Amino acid sequence: MKIPFTLRLAYYGFRATVRAGLVFLLAWIFLIPASDADNTALGARDGTTYPAGLRAMRVAKLIVTVAPPQAYNLIAVGLGRDISPLMVRIAFTQMAAGYVMPASTRGNGLPGLESDRDIEGPRFIKID
Repeated sequence: MKIPFTLRLAYYGFRATVRAGLVFLLAWIFLIPASDADNTALGARDGTTYPAGLRAMRVAKLIVTVAPPQAYNLIAVGLGRDISPLMVRIAFTQMAAGYVMPASTRGNGLPGLESDRDIEGPRFIKID
């Protein structure tokens, strides 16, 4: 049995639209440079095309915009018992606004050890 032409046309048209939408979303996440609003939200200098945290912020925007409330429940279950779905939703909302970036985009927050003593060689305690 052959499917009628109109149904085939509707099916392939819908499939092409979905594929084009996915290609657009991937291009927006990975290829399109940051706008002035993105640079402002991330605290980057003007003229920076791909500041740190841009891709994570765009993925968070996509999740906040498209994902249903059950998605936050599934993410919370995957992360562990200590994190509630409300906290996951708050974290994604803050990441989408550019306020909180994941640890992979932040610099090393540990300051260097500063001492007023001038010691030659490595700094460790040696016990004989």
